[in-house]
Amino acid sequence: MQREAGQYIYRQLYSQLKEDILAFKYESREKLPSKRDMAKYLNISVNSVKAAYEQLLAEGYIYTEERKGYFIEPLDKLIVDPNAQIALEVQELPTEDSFEYSFSHMSTDIAAFPVDLWTKLIKRVFQNYDNYLSSIPHIKGPVELRQSIAKLVSYQRGIQCHPEQIVIGSGTNTLLTKLMQLLPKGIKIAVENPGYSRFRSLIKQTHAHLEPISLDNKGISINKIKQVQPGAVIVTPSHQFPMGTIMPVSRRINLLNWASETHSYIIEDDYDSEFKYETDNIPSLFSFDKNERVIYLGTFSKTLMPGLRMSYMILPIQLVKQFEMLNLNMIPDFSMINALTLNLMIKEGHYEKYVKKMHHLYEKKREYLIAQLTNVFKNNIKVKDTRAGLHFIVEINTTYSYAEIESRAKEKRLELYTLNRFSVEPLENNKTNKTLIIGFSKIKQAQIPQAVRRLKEVLWE
Repeated sequence: MQREAGQYIYRQLYSQLKEDILAFKYESREKLPSKRDMAKYLNISVNSVKAAYEQLLAEGYIYTEERKGYFIEPLDKLIVDPNAQIALEVQELPTEDSFEYSFSHMSTDIAAFPVDLWTKLIKRVFQNYDNYLSSIPHIKGPVELRQSIAKLVSYQRGIQCHPEQIVIGSGTNTLLTKLMQLLPKGIKIAVENPGYSRFRSLIKQTHAHLEPISLDNKGISINKIKQVQPGAVIVTPSHQFPMGTIMPVSRRINLLNWASETHSYIIEDDYDSEFKYETDNIPSLFSFDKNERVIYLGTFSKTLMPGLRMSYMILPIQLVKQFEMLNLNMIPDFSMINALTLNLMIKEGHYEKYVKKMHHLYEKKREYLIAQLTNVFKNNIKVKDTRAGLHFIVEINTTYSYAEIESRAKEKRLELYTLNRFSVEPLENNKTNKTLIIGFSKIKQAQIPQAVRRLKEVLWE
């Protein structure tokens, strides 16, 4: 046995014996040397041999007979199918360092996140909630957090609900997956086009039938919905993603009346409604609903950070018991520590204070970015600014195709997304104007002038 530096003797002996056994250098049921004889032969300690034998015994390579010693376990030769040996194609994905500037709509600015406060609250969770942390969580989440969320959405979104209607999850995609299990098999689900591509991908992986619905100047087309007659429709009424349209009350009423008449569901994705500039927040669609037809999806990814993985769903009363029965023996996927810490943050007013701070920060950053874009691109840009959320869209004159824009942005280390990403069918490239999604939450204000100049290089040079 060749000794290797930096490795325990017993591990070396164990590895060598295992290799020899698998290579059938020993006969089945062949007796191994005693621990003392093996130790003497290799000039190592008896304890090292014992540890190696015990590991082989635990894994089933050898067996022992009382007062007789250790023997080789009979093994069949492992069948290796040469056709099953497939090489893994490694694809390099962009990392944080790949982009110098970011116009991402998915990220948030965590530079101002109250890390010290969050750390103190976590410490209190460990001190005061050991019963929660040492047990399997309730499938809907800790009741304290659900109570805090019920109060939060009451005065922020006009939603009146019972904490029992609220389900905590590790993201809106996860919650939508759970929701799909409650809906009839083969259900037809309408989605906005353009819209959130991850929801489309998720629905395609289920038993549901996907129906893309085009938009008009009021949001998702009610006429198209009535033509398709889906069993459920997913909408972003407070700030349509990605186009930014705010659904007016007339369209909301039309949508609710359709759902009531057809007994269909409306799934309201309220992903960034906390950020509304210059006017008050728009009431949620759920708050207008009087017939239990709206299912509400909310998240803390935009107000706090995506890495927190904390979202919630508010179910109509008739779906609550069904959800509980279906998930009776399931274990939730969210972090209980984060859930309880978030509860303290909301309950003690820290959350609302932080959101107000970020609202002010994002508003200044948004105004500055729009001014810089207008200054650099002048009459070649049209900013469709709805004064809400953490992104807006622009139309810019360029000869490059959508694919070329995305490729050039990556080459120039600029994180940038085009409307093509969110459309069901590829967009035409023969138009000179291209639509881009401009997020401003992640980029630092001091970086904005350089980032806009980099965008000009991507589109024009």
